[in-house]
Amino acid sequence: MSESTYLFTSVDQLVAHIYKLSKNLTPLKIQKSLYLLYAFYGATYGSINSNEETDMSMNYPKELVDVKFEAWQYGPVVREVYLKHKSGFYTDLEDTFQATSKEEVDALKFIDELFMQIDQISDFGLVDRTHQDASWKEAYKTGSRTAPINNKKLVEEYLEKYV
Repeated sequence: MSESTYLFTSVDQLVAHIYKLSKNLTPLKIQKSLYLLYAFYGATYGSINSNEETDMSMNYPKELVDVKFEAWQYGPVVREVYLKHKSGFYTDLEDTFQATSKEEVDALKFIDELFMQIDQISDFGLVDRTHQDASWKEAYKTGSRTAPINNKKLVEEYLEKYV
C-alpha cells in the first residue's frame, strides 16, 4: 500500500459509511461519532507509522479523514456535515468506501467496532463524554460559540489518555 494521509477520501464518504452501520442516526450522534472516531483512530492506527521502535511494515493512513471540528455548545461539530445533514444531503448517500489493502481492512474493522460502541450511548451521554475532553474545553472557552478544535492536540490528548 502506498502511504496515504487519509483512510476516507472525504467526510461525506465517512458519514455514508456510518449511515450504513446505523439507520437511526440523529445529527448529534453523527457529529459526536465523527469526533470520537477521528480521535481514537488518530491515537491508534494513525500513530502506528510514527513509532520507529518497531520493525512492523504496516502503513496505515495517518488520519481518518480531512475534517475540521468546531467547539459548539453541545460538543464538537463539523460545520460542513451539520449544514449538509440539515439540507437532507445524506438521506440517500451510498457507502462507496472500498478497503484496498490489509491495513485499510484492519482500520475499517476498528472503525466499525468502535462506532457500534458509540452507537449504544445516548445523544446526551455523548455530549457529556465529549465535554470532558480538554481539546473541546480549550476551544469552547475562547468565547467564540464555534471556535476551531486543534486536531493535532485532540489526537495527542487521546494518545496520552487512552493508548
